[in-house]
Amino acid sequence: IVDDVLEKPELLVNFAIENSSRFEWWSVPPGPRLIVGDNVLQNLHRFIRSKLSRQFPIHRTGIELRACLSNITLAPEQLSHYQRMCHRDRAETATQRYYAGLIYLFQNPDLGGTAFYRWKKQDVMEEAERLHNIDPAAAVKYLDGALEIFRQPPQYMTGSNDLAELLTVVPAQFNRLVFYDGASPHSGYIAHPELLTDDLSKGRLTLNFFSTAHAR
Repeated sequence: IVDDVLEKPELLVNFAIENSSRFEWWSVPPGPRLIVGDNVLQNLHRFIRSKLSRQFPIHRTGIELRACLSNITLAPEQLSHYQRMCHRDRAETATQRYYAGLIYLFQNPDLGGTAFYRWKKQDVMEEAERLHNIDPAAAVKYLDGALEIFRQPPQYMTGSNDLAELLTVVPAQFNRLVFYDGASPHSGYIAHPELLTDDLSKGRLTLNFFSTAHAR
């Protein structure tokens, strides 16, 4: 966790607002995203290479990075099965490590931070991922039968359930960076979904990034 990470975070917020029409919906996140270019990535890449590589088992060279601006907007009743669960980005291999991070670009902490979990039923999640690659409808049917949470009203995951145990929540703070192992189960901690909005000046705007690095 690094506070006050950007020298001028308001420039990135203004960029997002000015380019709000370019945000696009993806299939996984519960809100629209906008891919950012090298002008944003260069300094972020340098920070990961020079600072964060000292604290994580990764080599400074060969770090790949991609990033996007993201705004969570969906009401609970609009969430898909996968948006109602914590998730992992990618499992590590013997030679590769996968990390992710975000920078909070909103002022209201009640819009929610980031929660981290420990699997209770990792086998269920892995089977759902396998089925999803073959037949998404079959994966949804499997999850309905395997987990109690899908027999309850839709909601953002904000606590322990039969899938995973809540370990900790990193509170949101404007211009705070959170960097973590992408294999760790995590999710946005949206306890007040009524505050979500597509107005980027008031919404849960974040810079999300994903990094691939060689294991050290």
